[in-house]
Amino acid sequence: MRTVALLLAVFHGLNGIAMLAAPDAWYLAVPGVTGTGPANTHFIRDIGLAFLAAAAALLLWRRQPLAAILAPAALFLGGHAGLHLVEMVAHRVSAAEAVRDFATIVIPGFLPVWFTVAGSRS
Repeated sequence: MRTVALLLAVFHGLNGIAMLAAPDAWYLAVPGVTGTGPANTHFIRDIGLAFLAAAAALLLWRRQPLAAILAPAALFLGGHAGLHLVEMVAHRVSAAEAVRDFATIVIPGFLPVWFTVAGSRS
């Protein structure tokens, strides 16, 4: 689990860095984002900070046995994944969009939730 946490930290950390460093490029590069409305650079950077906070929590967990350290990452990433699931159902996305969102948002978002629950039982 901790190796997966490291990979998730890198994945979410790089996303956060891209959102902070080049919000307009991030907005244009991520499939489906332009369909949500015009880019808001300040908002993109705010969310980039949330992804960096989640990545930090995942890195801290690798060094600490406490599942509570993962709570911020699980809350943000799991909530983000859940929101995407609801929107996928409500907007009846295509199969290709569903696969993309599952691979890049839902699975990476729910893994920290699973780590938190599994870690609290050990």
